[in-house]
Amino acid sequence: MREDDGRRIEVKGAWNVRDIGGYPTVDGGRVRMGAFFRADSLHKLTEKDRQVLLGRGLRSVIDLRQSHELAEFPNVFAGSAEVSYYHHDVIGGDPIHYSPVIGTPADDVLMSYSAWLEQRRAQIGAVLATMAQPNALPAVYHCAGGKDRTGVITALLLEIAGVPEDTIAEDYGLTAIYLWERWQVEMPGIEAGVHLRGWRDYQRAYCPPDGMRKVLAFLKARYGGAEGYALAAGLTARQIESLREALVE
Repeated sequence: MREDDGRRIEVKGAWNVRDIGGYPTVDGGRVRMGAFFRADSLHKLTEKDRQVLLGRGLRSVIDLRQSHELAEFPNVFAGSAEVSYYHHDVIGGDPIHYSPVIGTPADDVLMSYSAWLEQRRAQIGAVLATMAQPNALPAVYHCAGGKDRTGVITALLLEIAGVPEDTIAEDYGLTAIYLWERWQVEMPGIEAGVHLRGWRDYQRAYCPPDGMRKVLAFLKARYGGAEGYALAAGLTARQIESLREALVE
């Protein structure tokens, strides 16, 4: 998997907008391009950027951020007459209880994401149900960096589609390339203090593929995989099939 794989959508107001399509599935299919787009925050999009996304046929914008993030950095599509805008606060509300973990960055990823998956199951289920609605696609879903909350949703979608675990983990790790670019622009000089010298260092520290592999193993052990999780989160078998049909060509 390469950084120039053609999935990234170039816009000036965001760093990590990319299509999750194009990946092969275990049964010989392929994830459909142009249906699901993952992203970081969209609050800085220019009018030209908006038109780039609308030009992809965009119908839904699904904002995964907390309410205070929306208040501080309003989504440019909120209130739009051109798309349906949805807000699903994936990790807000009651405090999330995290298990104390002292280990590798991959262990930290597992600790955080498994807590969200368990304690915010209804909220995550609502996101998937929104995507499964008729005429919801193409859709862009995003959080602040397009890494954590967005990464969890992407992993669920790609596993429902039948994408191999290693590919899902590699897609998660690709975020490092784009957020490293943002880091250098928005926080120049800070990288030296945390021993980051490039995107691979950023990946090891903040979005290691092994972390996502651990999360997928958790889902398999606890729910039998993403489909079992989606059922536990309130989706019907038909909604899950609708997602799969939308995902795989």
